[in-house]
Amino acid sequence: MIKVFDAYAVLCWMQEEPGASYIEDLMEKAEKGSLDIRISAINIGEVVYRLIKVGREQDAALFMSDVTRHVFPWKVMPATNARVWEAARLKGRYSISYADAFVLALANETRGEIVTRDPEILEACEHGGFTLDPFAKGDRF
Repeated sequence: MIKVFDAYAVLCWMQEEPGASYIEDLMEKAEKGSLDIRISAINIGEVVYRLIKVGREQDAALFMSDVTRHVFPWKVMPATNARVWEAARLKGRYSISYADAFVLALANETRGEIVTRDPEILEACEHGGFTLDPFAKGDRF
């Protein structure tokens, strides 16, 4: 099974917000090889700029270092031409950020479940037939 992480899921885990233990569980499953987690390089960049924006530049630098050293059990997927075109198409169709469009594009390509609680992505998923991981139903965590 493939899970597609959004920046929201990563930040939730990093900041130990409600639902962080669920994200941790998914990451442990990926470490054991029973789950495949993917995240777009664009969404990695989103995590970095959000950390910097709130004055956490050291955390952003450490995160990037860890990503570069493959510390996390996810596969960072590049912004290939095909993904860029698909993200542009989805951005044109839904009221989402361009970074969020990469989550949808990657989920389309991999048939993966989207792991997020981002309201814009959730709304697009309602209308676009994307599959959401149970994390989206935040009341359970």
